[in-house]
Amino acid sequence: MRRLFSLLFLAVLLCLAACSDEQKSAPGGVVSLSPALTELICHLGRDDRLVARSTACDWPESVKSLPTAGNFAEPELERILAMKPALVVSNEFVNPKDADALRQAGIAVELHPCDGFDDYREWVALMGKLLDCPEEAESELKRTDSRVAEFEAGLKNTQEKPLRALYVIWDSPLLTAGADSLPDAVGRLAGLENIVKTEKGYPSISLEFVLKEDPDVIVWFAHGKDWKSNPSWSGIRAIREGRVLIPRDDSALLRPGPRIFDGIADLKSDLETMFAGKESFGAAQP
Repeated sequence: MRRLFSLLFLAVLLCLAACSDEQKSAPGGVVSLSPALTELICHLGRDDRLVARSTACDWPESVKSLPTAGNFAEPELERILAMKPALVVSNEFVNPKDADALRQAGIAVELHPCDGFDDYREWVALMGKLLDCPEEAESELKRTDSRVAEFEAGLKNTQEKPLRALYVIWDSPLLTAGADSLPDAVGRLAGLENIVKTEKGYPSISLEFVLKEDPDVIVWFAHGKDWKSNPSWSGIRAIREGRVLIPRDDSALLRPGPRIFDGIADLKSDLETMFAGKESFGAAQP
């Protein structure tokens, strides 16, 4: 009798485990390997569809409880195949062949860049279709257009010259944000003019170029790096005069997601505080 009870108990446990596995691999599950897209999915109210994330996906706080299925743009194929999601989304894959492997297993894969506001709009519309939340997506599109128009109107209504800015992504080698980058786009809405006008993406530039261009302000995105420890930086006027701005939350500015407009507002506010008392918002001339 005791043996029979043990066998029945074991059968119940196995059944519960099978049900749990089935729930994790239920049709409609989504794996996001992009922090911005993870934020967008949650913003649209479809976080119930998320079954896994990348190691870089850390906002909102609730997503940290999800299992990881790779790094940003680098899927762990075996883990994702075991989860059996319906969809994997990312801005790109480091290895494009990974997308073929997932598709051959019957998993849909959506890969699209997201380098600016137009790309973000496309992702919002696409997510509305993929996640069956067209009304939420339409609301976010309207909010996006409204916030962009709001910032643009603020720029038109001011008589102040834009501040000439250098965006430091990394200091050695010196990597900056180019003319078509996301920092360039968000900075423009905050009243900044990128000193890098011809090179696109995230080019490496020389310190001599920075000295020649003499930016009014430096927006510092290089986490864990300190310009004060590098004597070469002391020749830059913005460094000497303490006009280096470290964003409150750079993920809100570097991720093309729902929080980006809050990031722009914070950046604009911090710039206004930094240049308070100047005759012009952009009057940082010697």
